[in-house]
Amino acid sequence: MKKFLVCCGIFCWLGVQQTLALAPSDYAKYFKIDLAQPLPSFDELVQKYANEKDFYDRKYDYGWNISEIFDEIFRISIAANGQREKRVPFAQEEMFLQMLQNVPKEIYPYIGPYMHTVPGIPEKILNLPGIKETKNKFPERIAPQLADIPDLEFLSPSLYFILMPEAWPQNLPSRETPNMYPSYPKVVYDAEFYQKLKKMVPVEQFFAGDDKAKKKVTRSDFRSLDATQTSLLTAADVKAFADTLDEVQAFGQKDGNFLNTYNAGIFLDMYEVDNGTGIRNNNQIKDQVNPCQRLVQKIKILGENKANEFLKIVGKKGFTLETWAYTCDKTIKAFRVSKINRETLKELNAFAHGLYYPETQSYGLRTQGFQLSTIQGILEMYKAPMSDVIEVRKNRAILNEKFKKMKYMLISSPIAVHY
Repeated sequence: MKKFLVCCGIFCWLGVQQTLALAPSDYAKYFKIDLAQPLPSFDELVQKYANEKDFYDRKYDYGWNISEIFDEIFRISIAANGQREKRVPFAQEEMFLQMLQNVPKEIYPYIGPYMHTVPGIPEKILNLPGIKETKNKFPERIAPQLADIPDLEFLSPSLYFILMPEAWPQNLPSRETPNMYPSYPKVVYDAEFYQKLKKMVPVEQFFAGDDKAKKKVTRSDFRSLDATQTSLLTAADVKAFADTLDEVQAFGQKDGNFLNTYNAGIFLDMYEVDNGTGIRNNNQIKDQVNPCQRLVQKIKILGENKANEFLKIVGKKGFTLETWAYTCDKTIKAFRVSKINRETLKELNAFAHGLYYPETQSYGLRTQGFQLSTIQGILEMYKAPMSDVIEVRKNRAILNEKFKKMKYMLISSPIAVHY
């Protein structure tokens, strides 16, 4: 699976901007969200970041409506670049080259043929040992799930990565194999003892739901008066939050709210990077760390009408926008911890003790910044006090049901859960 993720990352890496290399803990400040912070409106962000004048005019709207007259300025530029003796350097050439040198060589047959078909890839990269030999070559190792498909060799090189056996979870060894032990009764059945017990205690008192039994009221049964980012959850808080999810998802499916919040998130990332509160090239990881607080920020950007519409939904359970966001994020983090397995716990422990930090020193600044901010983001995703985890476990069944129904997406924010 690791090889597959690295392979996919190479396809998605073009266009990366420079990120300063800091220690993982230096990125912690970027994951603190201030919901009281004033944000520009959606129209203001569109005007700043999506002004049509900032983009190249293609002279046509759709591919089927291209004019017969070729763009003269574009023709002159192409002719001038073609006559240059020195090639135009590829913006991320060194970073891309370093990334290829750091990935396992077994991946090359699945990405090399495609790279040889992409215009603009520098010869320096295409002639890299291991990549050069893959030109027009079909991979030899094929996943057994696809091996029997006829004419598979005609598959587009851009899809070769799905041929890699490691891309299929079924081909990976199980991370954890439970040790099965036979269980034996600790106490031998004593018929005489139970006969005496029946004479002392009436049979009807053995059944559950006895009217005489009194339930003890605990802190878990009460709602928090004013939830904050640091206050502790109760089981009643978690249940109230879970009861809002159906209507929250319905909100995301009407009036283009999904697309609008998604676009608002893109502009919010750009805005924060420009103002020094965002992680360059990796700010979207904040949506996985605190998906609910980020969602509320996006809704506020969309305007007062959308914010009031959302407030009417969560307000039915006594939430404000802020208290709902805090309760939601704390619930999701505690839910992640409650579902954690040994393998994930081992990785988190390695991240927390900096075991991967020396390895990142061999990367360029761009790659190193991306890796370190991601490490800190993953650690932030699992920050939950034990009290919150215990309260969430009392409602974990209903959360499981709700999250599956939502396909682990809170409108446009992912509810990342690994177990």
